[in-house]
Amino acid sequence: METLEDIARPGEMKPRAAGFMRAPWEAYAAMREEAGPLWTEPETGVVFVLDYALAEEVMRNHQRFSSFADRAAMRKGGLPAEVLEIKAQGWPLALTMVQNDAPDHDDYRKLVGPFFLPRRLKLMEPFVAGRIGELLDAIDDKGGRSDFFPDFAVPLPVSVIGEYLGMRHLGDDTVKRWSDAFADEIGFLTSDERAVEIAKLTLECHRAMVALCDGRRRGEGKDIITALANATRPDGERLGNPELLSILTQLMVAGNETTTSTLGFALLRLARDPALYARLSAEPEKIAPFLEEVLRLDSPIQGQFRKAVGDQQLGGHTIPDGTMLHVRFGAANRDPRVWGAGAGDVQLDRRPPKPHMAFGNGIHFCVGAALSRLEMRLALGEILSRYRSVRLACAEEDLPFRTNFHQRGMTSLPLEFER
Repeated sequence: METLEDIARPGEMKPRAAGFMRAPWEAYAAMREEAGPLWTEPETGVVFVLDYALAEEVMRNHQRFSSFADRAAMRKGGLPAEVLEIKAQGWPLALTMVQNDAPDHDDYRKLVGPFFLPRRLKLMEPFVAGRIGELLDAIDDKGGRSDFFPDFAVPLPVSVIGEYLGMRHLGDDTVKRWSDAFADEIGFLTSDERAVEIAKLTLECHRAMVALCDGRRRGEGKDIITALANATRPDGERLGNPELLSILTQLMVAGNETTTSTLGFALLRLARDPALYARLSAEPEKIAPFLEEVLRLDSPIQGQFRKAVGDQQLGGHTIPDGTMLHVRFGAANRDPRVWGAGAGDVQLDRRPPKPHMAFGNGIHFCVGAALSRLEMRLALGEILSRYRSVRLACAEEDLPFRTNFHQRGMTSLPLEFER
């Protein structure tokens, strides 16, 4: 059960966790075989929810299973003293969207929801298409040889969310560095040294965001920072810095991490399967269904925490008050009771029996899902029309994966594109 050890203890650094993320579904199958759809980690008591029906029940019942989770308190050994000292120089984050429940959650989500409506996305489409062209032209200049992550999968969504937020002028590399820090913090599997580095980057990011918000009050820009800096809560009061920072950091991280990982997994699947590449080239209407299958099968966000509010019944078991659950999207999205015996295969010609949970479920369904889908659809469409084929330029077993409790993704993908 070595692979279960890699994932089940979020507060402890596990050197083999990246190896686990190569094929987490194998561990989920072992968990189900051992304990059914609810697997309890013996040291922490965290209950892993592993099938679709129970995952949906938890995600759609925030009154029974709250979104609030004190992530810092769950880190084994707590946070180093130096981290606490650095955090004290900044602002405490308010509970706004991800770690909040209705009705407060809904009030904050309404502030950013209009930015992700179809008419706003349509205005963004020329920027996305232009950026895709720039990045692929640079790959062509190298003769089609590419490490797809630094060359394309990372810079595309980072530049798009930076533009959307109104902070791209700070530099795509800066935005990515800040985003990685927040992602690693919630991924738990960090050393004390990295935790200190994360705290410094967080403070740097927060100071920059506060300065941007201060400078854009009473401004008329169309970016999200300007809108939030001038927004008011239902009580008529402006958002305070803790609320602004909470919303902006969530959008910054969510606005690139999922897209980056999914683009990588999509290209890996196409590099493995020339027939699939040829089919999508000939049938571009299948690009969107293919991307949904990549999201389902490779789930870049593997799950989210919930906390039992009072004693709760779930799947015939009593979940005591205060128990932490981890709804494992990566397991639910391959549930054979929903997707059948071929749950682990790409199913392009079958209408999905249920929506996958790669973007969450219920009131916490990712607010930026439509933007991510737009970027991925345009990117894959241009790649398939521009290149005859793509090949993996290394052994697949050598591909490096991130060490993270929540997020599944590669950090390098050497490819060769042929025009």
